[in-house]
Amino acid sequence: MSVPAAEPHTGAHGAPAPAAAVEPRRWVPLALKGTAALLAGTAIGGAVLLKDSGPDPLLNYALLMTGAVAAGVGALWTVIGRHVLRAGTTLAAEARVIAHGTAGARIPVERYGDLAPVARAVNELADKLAGARRDIDRAVAESTAKAEQQKSRLAAILQELHEGVLVCNLKHQILLYNQTALDLLHLTGDLGLGRSLLHFVLPEPIHHTLERLTLRVREGRHIDHAHGTTAQFVGSTTDGRILLEGRMSVILQETDAAEGAPEITGPEITGPEITGYVITLSDATRELAALGQRDALLREATEGFRGPIANLQAALETLIDTPDLGPEDRRAFERAMMDSCTTLAERLEHVTSDYRSVMSGSWPMSDIHSNNLLNLVRHRVRDDAGYRVTLTGLPQWTHCDSFSAVVLVDHLIRRIHEISGVAEFDLSADHEGQWIYVDVTWSGAPVPSGTVDGWLDDPLADALGGLTVGDVLQHHKSTLWCEALKGREGCARLRVPLPPALSPPTAHQAAVRTTSRPEFFDFNLLHQPLATSELGRTPLDALHYVVFDTETTGLSPSQGDEIIQVAAVRLVNGRILTGETFNQLVNPGRKIPPESIPFHHITEDMVADQPTIDKVLPQFRSFVSGAVMVAHNAAFDLKFLKMKERAAGVRFDGPVLDTMLLSRMLQGDGGDHTLDGIAQRLGIEVVDRHTALGDSLVTAAIFLRMIDMLRERDIRTLDDAIRGANILVELAARERAF
Repeated sequence: MSVPAAEPHTGAHGAPAPAAAVEPRRWVPLALKGTAALLAGTAIGGAVLLKDSGPDPLLNYALLMTGAVAAGVGALWTVIGRHVLRAGTTLAAEARVIAHGTAGARIPVERYGDLAPVARAVNELADKLAGARRDIDRAVAESTAKAEQQKSRLAAILQELHEGVLVCNLKHQILLYNQTALDLLHLTGDLGLGRSLLHFVLPEPIHHTLERLTLRVREGRHIDHAHGTTAQFVGSTTDGRILLEGRMSVILQETDAAEGAPEITGPEITGPEITGYVITLSDATRELAALGQRDALLREATEGFRGPIANLQAALETLIDTPDLGPEDRRAFERAMMDSCTTLAERLEHVTSDYRSVMSGSWPMSDIHSNNLLNLVRHRVRDDAGYRVTLTGLPQWTHCDSFSAVVLVDHLIRRIHEISGVAEFDLSADHEGQWIYVDVTWSGAPVPSGTVDGWLDDPLADALGGLTVGDVLQHHKSTLWCEALKGREGCARLRVPLPPALSPPTAHQAAVRTTSRPEFFDFNLLHQPLATSELGRTPLDALHYVVFDTETTGLSPSQGDEIIQVAAVRLVNGRILTGETFNQLVNPGRKIPPESIPFHHITEDMVADQPTIDKVLPQFRSFVSGAVMVAHNAAFDLKFLKMKERAAGVRFDGPVLDTMLLSRMLQGDGGDHTLDGIAQRLGIEVVDRHTALGDSLVTAAIFLRMIDMLRERDIRTLDDAIRGANILVELAARERAF
């Protein structure tokens, strides 16, 4: 409510007159002076008048002064409330309006009396704001003109390139393209600026490549990466008629936070921002080129050898037929034979080099999940082989000739066993840099490098065409070596690098959850008694664990949501035993909400013929028997399991560790404690995320890293971990109680 006042003076065009034209009246100073005069007059007059009044003039005087003070304070408060507090509220409201007004927007100063200086300050700020807006508009106009000029220059340059080039924003809208791109896609007319590239090119490789580059930039790996901010991909037009080889380069814009900022290792990562990308496309004619190379190689290997061999044969026949040749003639024929032999050797070396190049460039390969690859190796090990292979580690996607790779790794393990007598091997796939390393690990000494090099000529019995170890490595442009394993005394490993997958299927799924599971702090589920037996005193790194996860129809078990998948992986002696897993779909007995399918990718058709939860839980309980259970946000999964215990006739009453609570113990409440957030901080590559088994594997890798960190905090045993988790749960319960 504004204070009544005279209408403000206006200028010639209706704008408010300058504030100095009318000097507003100051009511608060007048009220203070009036109150002071009133109290002084009352004090003097009362003293004179009541000097001889009644039996107790002092009491009468005190009462009079109390009333006078109360009246003065009340009057003063009325004036302050009307002329300061209410006017301040009105001034604040008008200031907010001024912030959205034009350059002529003003506050009438004469309306605000005692707050006139504040009103003038607001007007000054409004002038500066209007000036800043004008400067911004001018800068935007200049930048737009420069951008248009640069765009015109870039368009002229693009027209001269022999590759198809398209520039897109992050919404995949085409901002610029050249004629070659138009010809390559066999389109007539314009692609259409602003149209989506995904209307013309298959979207999955584009999405996948952009996701890879975004993750590379976000983690800062583009600085030292061999390909920087660029990645290659293979795609096709949407109609599938044209196979395309592409290269994507993201467009970076440095942010203020990244410029000169200190290195940040937490979940909040600042740095260059991706604003779009450039794609270069070419027709995939490598296969035809490889066929042409092979034809030329075949001609050289036949017709090219015919002349030198004929010369050599003629010289040799002459020497045989004419044994009485003179020394000079004989030396001439011998020189001719030597020249022919030299020519043959050179051509043979040239053909061999070309053969290796052609074979490495055109050998048929495909993307394959490392678990499938390594499982095939394990299945090749006979029962009477004298050794056993255990699959460990997180799965990866690789690009290889799976059959020859399986035969190769099986042969190498057998070779190591023959020379060392080792009976236990771990087999894993690790992603490091631009390679997927297939590692064969064992307890014992490394194989000498000379011995390993000697294996390159070993023929592989089951391989096609009599391939050798060296041939298979050449096809994959790879090598192999043996080394002592750092951090594990007395252990060694044999490493075989394989190329990473060109386009892993799981990366094509738009599987990133828009919402995450709520954090459950169920006191009854998470507050556990200490394991007072020997189990509780066992060091964390010596325990046997089962890491598990569930997928459900929704997030509310008490409102009818059901389990649709249960998965788990065993963790023993610091190793993720990927060969010992539990993975079972469950028929929930109800419809799966369509809105939940993008999160877990499980449809009703997939679970229609699957067993119900009362049949699955006894099998799962048997799998976890004797192990400490581990899960992320464990109360969520336990709630679903506990509600089905009676129907299944089982109990899950063993100790459970929650990686979400352990993360809070290690880092505090601040930060991102989701599975993705923790994995990102620890640098763990996430593969097959948002499946029950995939999440179990990621959780297992996170938990292994946490054991070392907990030890540094003097949390060494199972009881130590349970005690710390109980404290967090109690604190959470108390916070929610308030």
